[in-house]
Amino acid sequence: MILQSKKVFISGQFIPAQIVVEKGIIVGINPYGKEKSDEDYDNMLIVPGFIDVHTHGMSGYSADDISTEGLIRWQNALPSEGVTSFLPTTTTQNKNTTIKSLENIAKTKIQRHKGAQIIGVHLEGPFLDGEYRGMHMEEHLRVPSIKEFEEYQSVSNNLIKYITIACEHDEDFSLIKYASQKGVTVSIGHSGADFENAMLALANGATCFTHSFNAMKPLHHRNPGVVGALLSSNAFVEVIADGHHVHPNVIKILFNSKNMSNVIIVTDSIGVKGLPKGVYEVSNTKVTLDEYGTARTFGKDTIAGSSLKMNEGVRLLVEQASVSIEHAIMAATLTPARALGIEDKKGQIKYQNHADFTVLNTDFSVVATYCMGEQVF
Repeated sequence: MILQSKKVFISGQFIPAQIVVEKGIIVGINPYGKEKSDEDYDNMLIVPGFIDVHTHGMSGYSADDISTEGLIRWQNALPSEGVTSFLPTTTTQNKNTTIKSLENIAKTKIQRHKGAQIIGVHLEGPFLDGEYRGMHMEEHLRVPSIKEFEEYQSVSNNLIKYITIACEHDEDFSLIKYASQKGVTVSIGHSGADFENAMLALANGATCFTHSFNAMKPLHHRNPGVVGALLSSNAFVEVIADGHHVHPNVIKILFNSKNMSNVIIVTDSIGVKGLPKGVYEVSNTKVTLDEYGTARTFGKDTIAGSSLKMNEGVRLLVEQASVSIEHAIMAATLTPARALGIEDKKGQIKYQNHADFTVLNTDFSVVATYCMGEQVF
């Protein structure tokens, strides 16, 4: 298969090019028009497939649920927003529920269904701080435990690739050290750590911060807190780019502080994504969904998640946060791949990488999506 466009995103910029694909792999990148193409997208943008490292669910299904059918529907739906790879993200539940959820995700992944590819699991909880827990259920929060983490890895067939931890509760940074040594991306989040503790967690293996500014100790000029550590370090940082979790101008500040690199946009979508305004039960928690697609814990003002689509997040970065289109696309593609250590397979249009592509109009609407060389949207 040969695809081409006058605007193919290669090495951080758009150039006219032709992409040759065999058996799901990029086997050649040629000048535009060199060979007869199967699809010519003219002036539309061909970019790497989007990677969402933090998403809990959509259309009534959550990663905490034990439903193969729901997870398959989720995989099938994600390419409509340009997502080709994702990490189903769990929330804080009782231990048995988490085990069954992980078993379900592992079983579904092995079945190799069409749509966005499950490339791992993001374990968000139960190792979080009570004060900054957000929607996570307080009664199921626990201190970080290598033994418990090992149990989760075992039942998931080593599918956990990313874990959020409140580093201040990880004595001697034991789990952070252990998980990072096993190749798991460790992210600091739902945390009330002070600046020094967060920086020491980075020194001991953490490499990322979960949904910047949300559910963490804020910045104060005499007490930098977790936010001070994420702004001043060279760590990767997630941000929910829906304009409600974080003001677009603060997103701009975040990109500027990180020198336009190491920022990962995430949806943090929950099971209400795609549903109408109303009250719902997701991940054993009652939430209210407003007209903007933002969910809040029922009866409280605590934000519980979003209904954001990845292509809409890229659009917001460009149109409201004054981020260049090139940096916005990298925040949804190469940067999450780098954070996971899979940039040699995904996140960039490059020889021998996976043939995951998203074709966009100039308004960031999705025209087509290819997963491993197969058009799935």
